[in-house]
Amino acid sequence: MIMIIRKYFSGIPTLGVLALTTEEITLLPIFLDKDDVNEISEILNTKCLQINIGGSCLVGSLAVANKYGILLPKIVDKDELAEIKKFLNDNNLDLTVEIIKSKNTALGNLILTNDKGALISTELKEFKKDIEDVLNVEVEVGTIAELPTVGSNAVVTNKGCLTHPLVDDDELEFLKGLFKVEYIGKGTANKGTTSVGACIIANSKGAIVGGDTTGPELLMIEDALGLI
Repeated sequence: MIMIIRKYFSGIPTLGVLALTTEEITLLPIFLDKDDVNEISEILNTKCLQINIGGSCLVGSLAVANKYGILLPKIVDKDELAEIKKFLNDNNLDLTVEIIKSKNTALGNLILTNDKGALISTELKEFKKDIEDVLNVEVEVGTIAELPTVGSNAVVTNKGCLTHPLVDDDELEFLKGLFKVEYIGKGTANKGTTSVGACIIANSKGAIVGGDTTGPELLMIEDALGLI
């Protein structure tokens, strides 16, 4: 059963800044309580790990993952890296874990990926080959609505993609082809926030959206991600 819920993480509605998910795993901030973690695991049907990245709870802004690999910023410390690798090993998941040595550490804001394609910011173009090797997908360099923060301004799963509302039709077609998704649409979350990637974590089985998201926004999100 596909599920979508509205939620705050300790009062914060920008869930995509604090967490990330794939079809198999969800990385969450360490301040969430067990009930929240269990609910998220049930809705997304994933294994959950609570972790800091570089001592920060902004996991979704700093890291990127799909079914093939996890990209981490250079600020990740060795204990965090060991914890991520142990979590993958304990769950029999064979993912490549790689540190991208970019001076801009907000990888999650600058990369948008699913299991079929990836769009990266021009700020990371020198790391395109490394990103391609880890995520094991076709990688394009570009923008979303002329913004370099592609990860913040869209959310993509293996089924659908929701983008910043100012994306034009040609761009929508390009994104649909790159990510090989059936559904695509434009919208906002959290009462008009255009940075939808910062507000939502989603996979093909479910979505968790910021608690300020309105009813009409929820319908747009469901539609674009094919969660209906």
